Amino acid sequence: MKLLRHIFAFIIVVSLTACTSDDAPVYELNTENLSAASYNVTYLASYGTQTQNVNGLDIITEDITEGETFQLTITFRENGTYISDGQYVVNTQRTVAGEIVSQSTYIEDIDDYIGTYTSNNSTMQLLMDETLFDVTLFNNNQLRLSVSDAYTEDGVDYVESFEIRMER
Repeated sequence: MKLLRHIFAFIIVVSLTACTSDDAPVYELNTENLSAASYNVTYLASYGTQTQNVNGLDIITEDITEGETFQLTITFRENGTYISDGQYVVNTQRTVAGEIVSQSTYIEDIDDYIGTYTSNNSTMQLLMDETLFDVTLFNNNQLRLSVSDAYTEDGVDYVESFEIRMER
């Protein structure tokens, strides 16, 4: 009976190991997979800082933009074009040296905007018009894109980031 328990335990361990070692199917970033269905935008945010030295003191300006109440779809086509259509609410806030200097809320209305895209599965990047996004998540249900940049222009340091999340 003891031997039977050991055999039973061995079978369970082997079957659990076999189940967990299955690799998930690879979902390639290509025009066929992108164009399989339309995406609903669920999240959109951008963040930027400008640091300028004024008489030895760094003055930091922060710009935050967030979207909400999305009724916006993006449809990728196999011919390398995409179409954006819908509306969403945009909230913006600008802070200078820790003090809020402006805030606004408005509705962004996009009427059948047509753009171009190119996907690169090996680098997991998506070029939409002239913006090169890193693809942080791509599967049959979700697409997440982000871009960030840091540069200096006329003595001002800039850091910018943008993220968009979509679901089918």
